[in-house]
Amino acid sequence: MGGLLFLKNTVATPKGIAQARAEHGIRVLDQYAFTPRDLEGAAGLLLSQHVDERHLSEHRAALEGFLARGRAIAINGPFVLPALGVLAPYEPVGDGSAEPWALELASPHPITEGVRAEDLTFRRGVVGFWGRGTSKPPRDAVVLTRYGRSGSPADWVWRAPGGGRLFVHPGNDVWGWATRSTSAARVFPQLLGWMRGETEVGA
Repeated sequence: MGGLLFLKNTVATPKGIAQARAEHGIRVLDQYAFTPRDLEGAAGLLLSQHVDERHLSEHRAALEGFLARGRAIAINGPFVLPALGVLAPYEPVGDGSAEPWALELASPHPITEGVRAEDLTFRRGVVGFWGRGTSKPPRDAVVLTRYGRSGSPADWVWRAPGGGRLFVHPGNDVWGWATRSTSAARVFPQLLGWMRGETEVGA
């Protein structure tokens, strides 16, 4: 199986992606240059919070076919126009105060192994950078993190009928934590390993 494809929709390649590029075989492609042929031979697709949702949704059939062939997709951000049928539109959580955004770990999983919930909840003492809302998962998804007060899912993974893997993170891009000095830095490299099939637990 091939490497991973990152669709870029910013001027510069994000630092976390650039640093992981060689080690994890990440190909960076401008989103508007993307065609379904670019998925051929790829093991997984990385989608940023900055992606053009309308443009991406035009390729729904190709993305769902990619999952059906056993590949992996990681989606970041508060999506309003979901590009996959299994996704629900983003919904804010809480009333705008910090307490409802405090996170807790929900299920053991290779992506969050060794990660402390407080390192996801706080960034420089501020709450809410990791996530402030949810994209409600299907019933057979595995919830990795949730908001402690409401129990609403934050991060989750889902196994498609064809064996493909989907990771959903309804907040700022997870690679933005890759250079941090806390356990939150573990999420991105562990996500990449999971997408490439190097770890296996449930979904």
